[in-house]
Amino acid sequence: MTVRVVYRSYGGENAKGRPPYYSKALALQATLRAVHEADVEIVFINNGPIPDHLVSVMRRHGEIVTLPDVGMRRSFLTGLRLPHKLGWDPDDIAYFCEDDYLHVPEAFVHLKAAAAELDASYFALYGPLLDDEEPGTPVWDLQKIDSEVVYPRGFTPAPPVEAGGWRWKRILSTTSTFGARVGALRADVPIFWQSGLPHRKMYRDYDMCVTYQGYEAYRWGELGRDLVLRGDGALGERARRAALVPFKAAMNVRSHRRPGNRHALVCAAPNLATHLESAFIAPGRDWAEVAAETADWAATA
Repeated sequence: MTVRVVYRSYGGENAKGRPPYYSKALALQATLRAVHEADVEIVFINNGPIPDHLVSVMRRHGEIVTLPDVGMRRSFLTGLRLPHKLGWDPDDIAYFCEDDYLHVPEAFVHLKAAAAELDASYFALYGPLLDDEEPGTPVWDLQKIDSEVVYPRGFTPAPPVEAGGWRWKRILSTTSTFGARVGALRADVPIFWQSGLPHRKMYRDYDMCVTYQGYEAYRWGELGRDLVLRGDGALGERARRAALVPFKAAMNVRSHRRPGNRHALVCAAPNLATHLESAFIAPGRDWAEVAAETADWAATA
């Protein structure tokens, strides 16, 4: 079983709120530091023109696949299909990493150990843990009613398990930065593709993660209310929800998989990485300190 990193970069920026220490150079340096600590390979997928100072760093560490500014969806799917195209073993782990995440140095060391010990197909180093052991954990991208998380039918939260010197917890959803066994990923690519419909610049992360685990992402009654324009919000907002009903219903249908095709997702608890978006910084760690230590490492690497 081999772990490899697929690092996706985009040449532009967006308007997300960022912590003061954020930069794409920092995110790249932190990932390379974790790659070095775990002695794993890395492949870069560059979508559109990437600044020369970043490309020069990438060239020293791995192969670069350059895409001609193809958009987020095609870039994402290109990354997901790359392990199969390169002939990686079905039990290998491909860790897909976006260019605005900060990893601790030991992140991939723990990922390698967990993948060798746990019977899971997907691994998140960043994700909502939803328990009292991690106070302040942001509950993002999950279904809620009156601010309470609504679990899919059949999903039962469980306590963390120990693997490779770290705790791992079964979760419902993570972002587009995650690890996957190549065999499970190949079977699930159609789910990832479907979760991007009908959007141009986004995926419904919750849909894809819950569906490949074999659960319905949405309550049918809620979809029925959306379809007839009931619920909160202005008319335009309700109309947008109604337009999404066929796509959400189709994901519900796709979730009905044979038990052997259900692929569990586990998350590091506490998180070993964070999305560098101010509203969703992972709790329980001084990420400014991690950023400073990463900068010091990069200056001497």
